[in-house]
Amino acid sequence: MKRVLIGLVVLMALAAGFMAFKMMQPPPSDLDLSLQKPSDKGLYQVAFKQENGELAVGPITTFLVELKDAQGNPVEGAEIGVDGGMPQHGHGLPTSPKLSGIVGPGNYRIDGVKFSMGGWWQFNLAITSHVGEDAVTFNVVLE
Repeated sequence: MKRVLIGLVVLMALAAGFMAFKMMQPPPSDLDLSLQKPSDKGLYQVAFKQENGELAVGPITTFLVELKDAQGNPVEGAEIGVDGGMPQHGHGLPTSPKLSGIVGPGNYRIDGVKFSMGGWWQFNLAITSHVGEDAVTFNVVLE
C-alpha cells in the first residue's frame, strides 16, 4: 500500500511538472492570428473582432462576427455556436459565450467572452445557415 501511495505521489508530481513546462511555452511561432479568414470548407468569409476597447484579462466582453458567403454577400439568419479554450493549458473557456443578437446584415454579436489569464486562446465558431454548415477557428494571444 505504501509503494502504491508513493507511486501516485511521484506520478502526480511528474504530471504537474509537465503541465507547468507546457504552460510556460510560448504559442507556436507560425500561429495564425488573423481575425478575418475563410471558413474551413470555404463556404464563408468570417471576421471576428472585439466590440469595444482592448482585450484584457478579467472583464466580460463582447465580440462581433461578420459573416459573408464566398461571394462576399452578407449571410442572414445564421446560427453560430462558440467553443474554445487554451490549447496549451488543456482547458476550455471560463464562460459560455453565446450568440446574443444581430447588429446588421451579416453581423452577429457574441456575448459572455472572458479571458481568465494571459496566453494563447482559441475560439471555434460552428456556423449553420442556408449556405451550409462550416466552422472556423480564431487565435488570440493576450500578453
